[in-house]
Amino acid sequence: MDRSRITLVSILLIFGFFSFCKSKEDTIKEEWKHLSFVQPDGSLLEPKFWSEKKSVLYFGFSHCPDMCPLALTNFGRASLILGEKSNRYRFIFITLDPERDSPATLKNYIDNFPGKNLTALSPNAESLTKLTELFGIVREKVGEGNTYRIDHSNFIYVLDEKLNTLINFPGGVSANILATKLRELAEL
Repeated sequence: MDRSRITLVSILLIFGFFSFCKSKEDTIKEEWKHLSFVQPDGSLLEPKFWSEKKSVLYFGFSHCPDMCPLALTNFGRASLILGEKSNRYRFIFITLDPERDSPATLKNYIDNFPGKNLTALSPNAESLTKLTELFGIVREKVGEGNTYRIDHSNFIYVLDEKLNTLINFPGGVSANILATKLRELAEL
């Protein structure tokens, strides 16, 4: 193969890769428009919610014994560390267990964590399935009766006002590291 063919093939591969990445972001944005969430007060979430501020998302469930409380505690601490800059973000807990996590349960749950701009959302079954696909979330119900648990992925996602993913973190990231990065992203 001559040099010009190699260059052309390389350019096409690079273009294809970036087109794929862009189309995935576009798919997420398009699919997001069709998701349905219930807020802690029982009302349906208006789509404009997502365009008002950057979003810091964590997916979990209120009966979680360890990962979820740690992530939400660090959400609250990061928002306190950020001070006024925290007003540029919404810290959002999205349940992976809408069967048990009613809006009232979620309201009581998030009231146990520091910070004032933490909210919880409950997706309907169809939206939950779509969210797990869009974010590649592993979610598995383990056990029977009321004592089951949800084994799940443990990541924090930061989205801008246009639903572009800016960055993600492991769920156990410290409040200081999270706040430092969010401070940088607040300027975007």
